[in-house]
Amino acid sequence: MSEQEIREGMLLAVWDEPPLDFDPDTLIRRVEQKKSRRRALVAVGVATAMIAVVSFSLPGLLPKNGENAQLATDSPTSASTAPSERPARRAQRIGDEIVANLGAKMNNFESLYATFTPGPIAYRNNSPQPPLQWNDNVTDFAGFVHFTDGLGPTALQVTVSTNGLNTNSFCSGATYCKETPQPDGSTVVEKEELNGSPDIQVAEVARKYGSGLVVRMGAYAYNPSNNDGIRQTVPLRVGVLTELVTAPNIRWE
Repeated sequence: MSEQEIREGMLLAVWDEPPLDFDPDTLIRRVEQKKSRRRALVAVGVATAMIAVVSFSLPGLLPKNGENAQLATDSPTSASTAPSERPARRAQRIGDEIVANLGAKMNNFESLYATFTPGPIAYRNNSPQPPLQWNDNVTDFAGFVHFTDGLGPTALQVTVSTNGLNTNSFCSGATYCKETPQPDGSTVVEKEELNGSPDIQVAEVARKYGSGLVVRMGAYAYNPSNNDGIRQTVPLRVGVLTELVTAPNIRWE
């Protein structure tokens, strides 16, 4: 065997052994460094992808200029107060509330509804004056709560005004008159009149508020909406009228 063959055989015998200066700790550190570098590259890639997605989504989520103005307008500090109730709407609401309360107390009516007009009752069917027009300057109103009972059609007369009330004048000629303070500070005055008849011909109730508002409701031995339908006595007494003018669910003011 030649010297060359001996050298090659010895190299083949030791080719897979580590070199004499091999350091296992160095090898482990290199592997960990490669792993850390790989994780860093992956994190950078994920962050870049998220930024790209958010940048495409934000334009659709952000409000436009007009929406910015609307948001500023709707902020609590700049919100305006709700407008007050218009006179015509107030009259309609009160009429509906009276009808609802009276219908709950009296279930023998064939029909029941309310009609209110602005201003005082100065233009009944026998009056030549035309009705006023609703506007914000006319806050007083008057009208009738119409109903049909076993004797026929009739009505209650209702007025809501700020003209005040003279109790002495209201009770003048009454056979019964009573004034009762209410828990809210208002006062209710009840009266009944015979007017020379053995039966009650007039039953009226007035409620006076500290603000000057006066609510009057009357029942008569005739139909006050057309001065017809004469009866022996009033269709409703002051007890029912008082319950109506003091009903907690009717907001007069």
